[in-house]
Amino acid sequence: MRKTRFAALVAVLAASAALAQEDGGLSVQPAAANPGGADAPGELIRSGFDADAGEPVAEPWQQATVPPQESPTDAGTEKEPSPPLELTAALAASARISYQGATPFPLDDRGPAATVAPLLTRVRVTPEIRLKGFGLVGEADTATGAIIGVPSAELVGTRVPYPAITALDLRKLFVEYKWASGAFRVGLQTQSWGLGLLANDGAKDPEAGDFGQQQFGNTTYRALFAVRPLFQLGGMFRAFETALAADLINRDNFGEFVKGDRAFQGVIALRLAKDADNTLGVYAVYRNQRNINVSDGGKATDVVVVDAAGKWEFFKRRNRVLKVGFEALTINGTTTQARNENAALLRVQQFGAAAKVSYRLHRLTLLADWGFASGDQNPQDDRIENFRFDRDFKVGLVLFDQVMAYQSARSGVRASDPNLVGIAPEGADLLGTAGSVTGVWYLFPRVKYGLFDWLDVYGGPLFAFSTARLADPFNTRIGGGTAVNPVGGRPGMYMGTEVDLGVQARYRPIPELLITATGEGGLFLPGDAYTLPTGGVMGPVGFGRLRLSIAL
Repeated sequence: MRKTRFAALVAVLAASAALAQEDGGLSVQPAAANPGGADAPGELIRSGFDADAGEPVAEPWQQATVPPQESPTDAGTEKEPSPPLELTAALAASARISYQGATPFPLDDRGPAATVAPLLTRVRVTPEIRLKGFGLVGEADTATGAIIGVPSAELVGTRVPYPAITALDLRKLFVEYKWASGAFRVGLQTQSWGLGLLANDGAKDPEAGDFGQQQFGNTTYRALFAVRPLFQLGGMFRAFETALAADLINRDNFGEFVKGDRAFQGVIALRLAKDADNTLGVYAVYRNQRNINVSDGGKATDVVVVDAAGKWEFFKRRNRVLKVGFEALTINGTTTQARNENAALLRVQQFGAAAKVSYRLHRLTLLADWGFASGDQNPQDDRIENFRFDRDFKVGLVLFDQVMAYQSARSGVRASDPNLVGIAPEGADLLGTAGSVTGVWYLFPRVKYGLFDWLDVYGGPLFAFSTARLADPFNTRIGGGTAVNPVGGRPGMYMGTEVDLGVQARYRPIPELLITATGEGGLFLPGDAYTLPTGGVMGPVGFGRLRLSIAL
């Protein structure tokens, strides 16, 4: 399958290069891209029209082909003939290299402290070819993942926040047709909605003021139809969108096609989208997931998701703006992913929510994030209640992406070790969070200040509390069922305090090229959730990251 994907990508790139040499109406424009990709996060689609003006949006590939309006001084002058074909091509590209490391911290209550210090690379290419309303879009990452510095799979498994390096990861390859009030797409696509709690395309690293680094992105084989049915009525009616999609999941938080998971989704979305910064909508999903390698009824999930999300700008002026965003969702259904001796079929009842607020006044920006992910107080009953944010939704630097990620990954390996438990329990392979926020609620206030137009400094404290006591499945099982944390103690409800600081510099030598350098550091001070058997708490954990990104 990888050879087929590689051949398809090469064909797209070759077509772009060949078309760039043709004469007669073709205009090649480099599409501006963020260091993570060319698409804005949190968008179901960009429908290709402006709600206020009622005109098609001039996307990067359109800007070179839309003729200027005739002015009175042009009257009577000779005009150049129109191009015979409205054929355009665009190529966005980015490269990213980062080195990050955490001070040693314990993965469990028995082994020595581990060090996680990966060197990560990624090159992303996004070619497009368009003819009038038709388009062919591809996107691929190459040399992506950790080259060195991560614990072995024998120690922590594969559900970790830093995947091993791969030669090629095809993210998009789809055809589409756009018209004034809608769009149709079919093929391999990324998916995202709202703030990215449930569906996150991993297309853009956090901007200055936020922390973290995206490593994955949800991809799906999708047929999508989106339209603005009230477009002809004008005014705000033009902002009303509806979308229908049918998905076969390629990769997301809960399933991977290459591992035998066959997850089918039906999606309907309704949204009021004035523009990219002012939206409000609801997203409903039915998901049916099975695994072709399992024949005893295990690894089967049927759930319904209802997800409301929105973001809006207030008091927008040249030197100030208030931005508010939220997302809240419920997941309900049944699963056999984690069957236990008390129940063969488990009920899924999960809730998650997050909000982001920022207020900018001149060079100063005040930011505050809040989030809640339901926890599971009793893993041995007939319910699964612990909700996980998407692994590309980043909060802070240390607690979720380092400590919880690698301790939970180690828990999954221990719970599956035949020398320790005999037969691995159902769902042990899914214990690793891969950096997801789960079983906690948090508050994360921050301050950002623009020292110059090209340089920002930012930081603040993260406070995290558990919504269910932090329990290691293996330790809890051998401890008689009473919650025991990964380091062997009886957990309290306070996860701890984390202090994060960052600086970001940007340089644009030419309009089409952006170079970004980011430095981030954090210190996590564990709370009583990490109580040791001796009665103290786990020691502090530090973390630092340097990242260089180049986007064309």
